[in-house]
Amino acid sequence: MDTKGTWYGPTSYTIRVQGDLSHQWSQFFEGMTTSSKDGITKITGSLIDQSALHGILNRIRDLGLQLIAVEQVDPNSEDKGKIK
Repeated sequence: MDTKGTWYGPTSYTIRVQGDLSHQWSQFFEGMTTSSKDGITKITGSLIDQSALHGILNRIRDLGLQLIAVEQVDPNSEDKGKIK
């Protein structure tokens, strides 16, 4: 597979972690949206590249939060922003 010189652009993600984080954490997570329900926080938004995603995952690790899921999502999805 030849991907040399290919840039795919920003990608939308949904990241779920154990614990309740308020919307005030959005700036800490590079402007991604945070919402909590029943002890699960959903962090959603678009990131410029894989390095930015790893940066967010490192912040989650540094906070000692338990990572539940990382999903690449279609930004036009109907369930965008809802906690399942």
